[in-house]
Order: sequence, then structure tokens, then C-alpha cells
Amino acid sequence: MRIREMKLEDITYQYTEYPRSLYDSVKRIGFSFPITLRVEGDRYLCLDGHKRLSVLHDLLVEDPAYKRGDRVKVIIKNNGDERSNDCSRGRNTH
Repeated sequence: MRIREMKLEDITYQYTEYPRSLYDSVKRIGFSFPITLRVEGDRYLCLDGHKRLSVLHDLLVEDPAYKRGDRVKVIIKNNGDERSNDCSRGRNTH
């Protein structure tokens, strides 16, 4: 897994209703945790974070100049094609 930054428009997610408290929190402090995605072909599918992405969508509709912008931190689950943890290279050395 790697943490990256992606634009909202590049993520496939299901728009989901959310509580007003979540909207207020995201507007005030942003996301506390990265969105979890997986790769399927050339698409990035949301596994966890549909409500937070829905809030961001609404914030950008309400205010296109939203101070945190349209980029979010994401974790892309390892699809087996890449090493998932660069730190592992320091382990098991003799």
C-alpha cells in the first residue's frame, strides 16, 4: 500500500448521503484518514470513504475555490503488481 494524492474526479465512488456533522467536520478540518482505493483496469475504485468523497463533492459544488481543493490523500491497496512497502527492503538482512 502507498499513500498518494489524487483528484476527486479520478476516483470512482458511489455518492452517498451523509450526516451534517460530517460535512461540518470535513469543511473545518478536512479528512483525518486517507480514502482507501483499489485499482481495476484503468480505474480507481473507492473501497472506504464514499461519504467523505460525497461531502467533498458537495463542498466543491458549493464553493469551487474550497480552500483544501479537490485533491485527497488515498491508500491504494496492493493489486499484486507492485511491492507494497518500500520499507521492507531493510528487513531480513544478514
